[in-house]
Amino acid sequence: SNLTYAQSKDVSFNTSYIKKNNQKTTIEINETQELAYIILALTDFAKENPNMVKQDTEYYKDVKNYFADFSNLPVVKSFDKLLRENVVNYFLLSGNAYGFKFKGNKLVPTNVYNFPAKGIGKYEIKVNPIVTYSKEVEEFVKKSNYRKFYKDHTKYYNQLKTEYQDFATIAEQKEWLESRFDYKINSFRVLTSPLIAGMNATHTFEDNGFREILLFLPTIRNDKEWSEKFKKAMNTRIIFTEIDHNYVGPVSEKKSDKIDSIFNNREKWVNAENKSTVHYPNPIKVYDEYLTWGLFILYAYDKIGSDKELFQQIIDNVNEMMNKKGFPKAKEFNTELLNLYKNSSNKKIESLYDPLLKWSEEQ
Repeated sequence: SNLTYAQSKDVSFNTSYIKKNNQKTTIEINETQELAYIILALTDFAKENPNMVKQDTEYYKDVKNYFADFSNLPVVKSFDKLLRENVVNYFLLSGNAYGFKFKGNKLVPTNVYNFPAKGIGKYEIKVNPIVTYSKEVEEFVKKSNYRKFYKDHTKYYNQLKTEYQDFATIAEQKEWLESRFDYKINSFRVLTSPLIAGMNATHTFEDNGFREILLFLPTIRNDKEWSEKFKKAMNTRIIFTEIDHNYVGPVSEKKSDKIDSIFNNREKWVNAENKSTVHYPNPIKVYDEYLTWGLFILYAYDKIGSDKELFQQIIDNVNEMMNKKGFPKAKEFNTELLNLYKNSSNKKIESLYDPLLKWSEEQ
């Protein structure tokens, strides 16, 4: 295979990359990544796990029809097997696909993101799976004429990217977060796909003094029963609660002993019957999940707090979502957090940690 890995670095940002992307928000439906999502969508595992692939769209029907004759190719079977070994492979396959581009029907490294997705939680890999399965992937590309499918949908992809520009308000979120945390990110890169359903991820990469955050997010949601205002708020929430992890993380690290001592009392903070809570295996992950969602309420308070009805809808939505995810104390936690914020002269989130942890300890 021509995919040899001379690079020792997982990611490398050279001067021209930095110049091109500094202070930018980029929305991409990347051709190589879309290929990974399509192969994942064709697996039997995807059919059994509706939360993984968005299946209620015309686009999904197009995928099913166009690739119907190729869903038994070896790569689909291989990806299915990997998903059954561990669902985290969904992120590792799609994430690492981003490190490649096409040269004809062949995959070649971009030499920017060389091995960006190595694991989540306790599950880690040593070898880039896109390298391992490159021959199978290329066979799929060639036999199915994948690149034609991607090209034929360019107009649709562009429409989805425009919706992002209109609804995501990422620059506004960045400005708010950077005035409340002593942490700066140079570039935001949203890697979306019409096939992403409920499984989102984010990670910040740093090289050459440049920080870029990759956000693996679904396309903008258009629920019929949502008002325009609520639609904007909900799409902002989906993005905000991913972005702010990158700001919260470094502060929580500093306070990790205190957080551990309080949130290791797991049955108080987590509903163990809820299967999705396994993704938050330790106290700091539990606390950070509470706080990253709670911060969205603070953001909403600053941005639209005067619209009492909409603001209350947002609070209810956050608490309901957190409850569904298995975090039973969200409502009390968020009430306390908002009170602390309202009464604080200092808008730095770090200054709220100590009183918030003191309150948490007393629960």
